Amino acid sequence: MKSPTPVTYVFHGTDEPTLREALAAFSIEAVDAAMVDLNTTRIDGTSSDIGEIQSAASTAPFLSETRLVIVENVTEANASRIQIDDLAPLIAHLPDWARLVFVERGLSELSQDTDSARRRKVSRKTALKKLINMVEGDPRGKVFAFDVPRDMHHWMSQRAELYGATIEARASQLLAERVGEDLLLADSEIAKLSTYTNGERAIAAEDVELLTSFTPEANIFHMVDALALREGERAMLLLRQLLDAGDEPLRLFGMIVRQYRLLIQMREHLDDGGTPNSAMQAMGIKDFVARKLAGQARHYSMDQLERIYRYLLEMDISMKGGIGGDPADDATIDRLDPAFALEEFVAKLSR
Repeated sequence: MKSPTPVTYVFHGTDEPTLREALAAFSIEAVDAAMVDLNTTRIDGTSSDIGEIQSAASTAPFLSETRLVIVENVTEANASRIQIDDLAPLIAHLPDWARLVFVERGLSELSQDTDSARRRKVSRKTALKKLINMVEGDPRGKVFAFDVPRDMHHWMSQRAELYGATIEARASQLLAERVGEDLLLADSEIAKLSTYTNGERAIAAEDVELLTSFTPEANIFHMVDALALREGERAMLLLRQLLDAGDEPLRLFGMIVRQYRLLIQMREHLDDGGTPNSAMQAMGIKDFVARKLAGQARHYSMDQLERIYRYLLEMDISMKGGIGGDPADDATIDRLDPAFALEEFVAKLSR
């Protein structure tokens, strides 16, 4: 028996550049090209309601066999407007001409996320799982996942090919280090680098060094690396680059705290016999982040990491008018200016 044609779809994942292109290709195929504008409705799922989605999906197509309705980030919706469970009757009774596509973006966990942002993403992921189960459980449902690949060089090579270029392995590694976890930024940088080389040669590490700046998140990685290796001058240079670029000292402090919290988790995981690969699932982090954290954690003992973390907590108090301690000898000193406190932290840990 022939399977029914899907009418409900979910496009989701952290590989947003690939998701975006797959959605564009799907849209072209889903609706008659000459009538695509007249038969496509885009809905902001964060502010819409069930009635708006149902009305758009139930409207008969105009001079076309199908009507496309794209709902963006419905998992961001306030619970009082849309609850995922309420979508079930709508999905079950969609007309055959409908193509209802739920698109979920912005779920990547980034180093700069605040605690509230992380909690919101956790809530969204729970809602997304429920939506995926609902759509996969419907005979007319289909789900497309676009996750960050384990092989970043392969991914970057594919992106470069789309822009008519090739990229060397060392260049893709350096680019990953400089842009951190932001694949949209990585894609933008690859487009820029491809234009620069103009297809005349492969994108080289020197091109990345010339044209791609460090993001704050990537610099935190490198600064912690330098601290672990006791490379005080390099660590201080990276910190001052961030401060000179106008980054808020308290935001940098929060990122450093998060980085050392992750290092404690990784050190514990490794001490219990875990590996960087197993840490990916246990800690909910990406492959290259796990490998980087594991490499950094091996330069510290758990005792050192715990002392550093206690010192960071004392710094937090001192920057609010309290007293901070030295991670080396527990002596107390007054701390007032956040930028000065960060510089002193780097100086002490790299001794």
